Amino acid sequence: MKIVVEKDYESMSKAVADHIIETIKKKPNALIELPGGDTPLGIFKELVNASKTRNVDFSKCFFVSLDEWENLGYETKGSCKQTLFDYLYKQLPIDLEKQVCFFDGKADLGKECQRVDQFIFDHENLDLAVLGIGMNGHVGFNEPGVDENQYCTIVPLDAVTQSVSIKYFGEQLNVAHGITLGFKHFLNAKEVILIADSERKADIVQKVIEGPLTNEVPASLIRKVKNSTIYLDRQASKKLKHQSLEAGY
Repeated sequence: MKIVVEKDYESMSKAVADHIIETIKKKPNALIELPGGDTPLGIFKELVNASKTRNVDFSKCFFVSLDEWENLGYETKGSCKQTLFDYLYKQLPIDLEKQVCFFDGKADLGKECQRVDQFIFDHENLDLAVLGIGMNGHVGFNEPGVDENQYCTIVPLDAVTQSVSIKYFGEQLNVAHGITLGFKHFLNAKEVILIADSERKADIVQKVIEGPLTNEVPASLIRKVKNSTIYLDRQASKKLKHQSLEAGY
């Protein structure tokens, strides 16, 4: 796994956005997975700016959902769909119906797994998967103990994931389950990017990079992907023992 450390969140966000843009330039019809949450918001801002000022063509690429909370949809502030659509997709010059495949958390989740799996298979796997790292090491809703041989799947959410959900919604909702791209999609992807920022992620980042390869820290399994990169800001890299890093500062 290639490790890139940038001086701050803004620099990290720009570096990841540039990486995504280069993927699209190399393959205009690339299939890209992007995560929800707080960490990617700076990346989304950079991509939107690039669409307006850098002559980046998003008209042929495709985007696929990473995950969604059970029973939630676009109308719930803080849902994955609301975050991705309001901060990114609606601001890009793309056809939302044709170019974006997103989980519907309010539909039959089993059928949603089949639908999204088929969308990815039709595109011959992900060209680029971008994944945040949860406080317990999860990626998407692939929680500790994950079966890495699953495609899209319905997941009982870890207590840590449920407890931090309030930061997205402003109140505690009943979010006992999620639907997510399974680990097999990441392992089959042509390229995977992990992202993490801030000192609060430093402990889990150290486990992901320098700890054992274990499904108890799901993000560590991304080290199995031949073409993988982790982008960090300086604070998130603080606990790493081996500073053999490509520094962006």
